[in-house]
Parts: sequence; C-alpha cells; structure tokens
Amino acid sequence: MITLQTTQRSLLISVDVPSSWNVDGGDMSEGSTKFQPDALISLTAPKLSAKKFTGRHFVGGRFLPPGLAEKYGIRMPPYPGVSQVMEIS
Repeated sequence: MITLQTTQRSLLISVDVPSSWNVDGGDMSEGSTKFQPDALISLTAPKLSAKKFTGRHFVGGRFLPPGLAEKYGIRMPPYPGVSQVMEIS
C-alpha cells in the first residue's frame, strides 16, 4: 500500500486505526515505510492514534448509547439530522 500510494498517488482511506499503526501510539514506523492514509474514518469515537493523523478525519456511527458515552466522558459529535458520519478535521 505504501508503494502504491507513493508511486500511483492512489487515495487511501483507513477505517478506525490505519494499518500497521499502534492503536494508542499512532504510526510507529520510521523513514520511507511510514504509512499515512489520505483519510481516516474513526468508528464511534477517535482512538488515541488519531492525534497523530494529519489527513481528513471523519467519525462514523451512532453506535454508542448516551448512557455509556456519559459514563466514560465521550462527547459524541453533533450529527446533523439522520447522518451517520461527520467530518471532524
């Protein structure tokens, strides 16, 4: 994927956590092997690794019951209407 992204300039989209990334630490690779998707779609809520993401970032899904979000202090985005996805970057 990294070669394809750099040689063909393909659009790469990752869902939840980009391939090869640590869920908490982000992209731990160095040099030419660094994988940076063009867009990230986080499911329910962004993971800690999303802090190091620099492309377009979306959050998708209304899977989290309000009581659970409140219990863990998760602020859900203000989805417009019946939308299931929202850009947050």
